[in-house]
Amino acid sequence: MAQYLNLIQVISGVLAAVLIPAGIFLTVKKLNPEKYEVIPVKTTVISTLLIILGLLSFAVTKTCTNYTIVTEENYELWALYFASIEEVVKLFGFLVFVPVLFRLFKPKSRKDKQAEEEIVEEEQES
Repeated sequence: MAQYLNLIQVISGVLAAVLIPAGIFLTVKKLNPEKYEVIPVKTTVISTLLIILGLLSFAVTKTCTNYTIVTEENYELWALYFASIEEVVKLFGFLVFVPVLFRLFKPKSRKDKQAEEEIVEEEQES
């Protein structure tokens, strides 16, 4: 298994580098202030899952790195993986909440903006 660690590390690192930005960009793509629409729940869930999968893939990369360092300690591979997950969550766990935050920021509706413009015009005419 030791000969495949570099290959596993590179593959999981590339996968993490693709999944995390894909999850964020999927949410950002649906965020359009000109349409005054809220991001759909389905898009938020898919984006969050992509980010979670990217973080788990990054944890595999960290596990491969830690495995080469602690080979003399005779740790189980699962123990190293869970320690790596904990480290990744501490450092990058906030990324999971990015799609949820974009969904919570609801754009103002057109009706509110038009109503404000009409009120201002009526006050100016008076």
